[in-house]
Amino acid sequence: MKHYVHYTVMAASLLFGLQPAAAADPFQPAATPSWTGCYVGANAGYTRADVDATDAPFRDGPFGGSGISWNTAGAPYETIGTDDAGISGGLEAGCDYQFDLGGTAFVLGGVADFSLMNLGATGTSAISADTHTSFDVDWAASARLRAGIAASDVLFYVTGGYALADVDVRAYDRTGPTLMDVKGGGTENGWVAGGGVEWRFKPDWSVGLEYLHYDFGTVTATGQASFPSEAYPRFDNDVSFDTIRIGIKWRM
Repeated sequence: MKHYVHYTVMAASLLFGLQPAAAADPFQPAATPSWTGCYVGANAGYTRADVDATDAPFRDGPFGGSGISWNTAGAPYETIGTDDAGISGGLEAGCDYQFDLGGTAFVLGGVADFSLMNLGATGTSAISADTHTSFDVDWAASARLRAGIAASDVLFYVTGGYALADVDVRAYDRTGPTLMDVKGGGTENGWVAGGGVEWRFKPDWSVGLEYLHYDFGTVTATGQASFPSEAYPRFDNDVSFDTIRIGIKWRM
C-alpha cells in the first residue's frame, strides 16, 4: 500500500508538472495599450480661408485722424470679403500621457505641426471697381495642447494653442495710372482651436480625423499713395481659416 501511494503521488506530480500555466480566461478582456508615448505623423485635408478687408480711416499723413478712408469721407467704411479653399497637408509630432481618474482614462499631450497651403483671392470694391484687395497664405504651423478621453482604442479630444502663418495682404487702385498699391503681412501670430477623434488600429499605428480653426486677427496693408502723395490708405484684413483633415501617426 505504501508503494502504491508513493507511485500515485509521483504520477500526479509528473502529470501536473507537464501542464502549462493556467490558461487565460477567454472571457477576460485583453489589456488595452496605453496612449502614453510619442509619435510622428502626416496629414492631408481641406482648408478654407476667409479674409475681410475693411477700407479703414487714414492714420498717417495730413489726413490722419480725419475719418477719411480711401473710398469714403467717413463711416460707414466698406468691407471687401474674399475667400479661397484648397488642399493642404503636412507633418506633425507630439507626445501623450494617459492617466486614470475615477475609472476614466484621461489623455493629456502636446503636438506641433506644419502644413503647406496655396490659398489666395482678390476682391473688388463695390464703391469703386478700380479698388481691389487680395491675400495669399502659403503655410501655417501650430504648437498645441491636447486633452481627451480614451475609450479602448478610440481617443476623443479637444485641442488649442499658438499658431503661425505666412499671410500677405495687398490693396491697390488702378484708376488710369496706379494711384496706390500698399502691402502688409509676413509671418503672422494667432491662435488655433479645434477637436478630433483618433483610432488606434494597431499598437503602434493610429488614424484620426481633426478640425482646426485658425484666427490671425487683423493684418494691415498700408503705405503711401502715388496720388495724392499725402494720403496713406489703410486696409485692415481680418484673417481666419478652417481646416478639416485626416492624419496617420506612428506611435513609438
